[in-house]
Amino acid sequence: MLMYLNKLRKILIEKDEKYLFPCIKDLVSNGLKLERFSAEDKNIPSRQDVTQYIAAWFKYTGLSSEECREWMIEYCVGMLSAVSSSSKSKIRHSTKSNIKYIYKSDVAFNCKCDKNRFKASCESNCPVYKKMADKAKESEIINAVDSYEIIHRAADEIIPEKYSIKDKYKEQFEKAIEFAKHHIEQKISKKEIANLLNAGGFKTRTGKKWSYSILSIELNKLNKNSSKE
Repeated sequence: MLMYLNKLRKILIEKDEKYLFPCIKDLVSNGLKLERFSAEDKNIPSRQDVTQYIAAWFKYTGLSSEECREWMIEYCVGMLSAVSSSSKSKIRHSTKSNIKYIYKSDVAFNCKCDKNRFKASCESNCPVYKKMADKAKESEIINAVDSYEIIHRAADEIIPEKYSIKDKYKEQFEKAIEFAKHHIEQKISKKEIANLLNAGGFKTRTGKKWSYSILSIELNKLNKNSSKE
């Protein structure tokens, strides 16, 4: 809706409207358009994904978390509730948690240009197009190298592949569990926590993305081990 876009423009007046990138303008005006995705699309973004993406953009522009929160809660309730089954009160609470997480973490705004996961508008004349395109290319190269090293190291080493992968992700897995325990205490749902972990780049003990079921299994293991001590 234009109402949210106009309010955002007013916030940006003191900064610079060049920060209003095409993808942001599209998501603010239209929300997440599910008709842009086909039945074959496996990872259709959620309300949480859009919230974290725009919050990361707010942070990138230099706007404060307070400015982000003031605008974002109204937007999420008014626009993103269409792609969520959560109540308005839960959306408000979740939005605050997401914004707090983005501003306190090292999560950076990374649109991936025309390959953005929201299938939002992207234009080559966007002020950050080249920078973001180069960043996306670097990320693809790093991921390709990591995959190559894991496959070939497993073939060359006597140590089993599972052990080497678990060893690789051990430190960040432990951090992820601490993060999850903290948010469980804050009454955040496991599904939302899994989304936050994935947004932060955290991997499971075997290097996979987090899901509700994986997080539940790991937390149950932790509780069982604690009860035995």
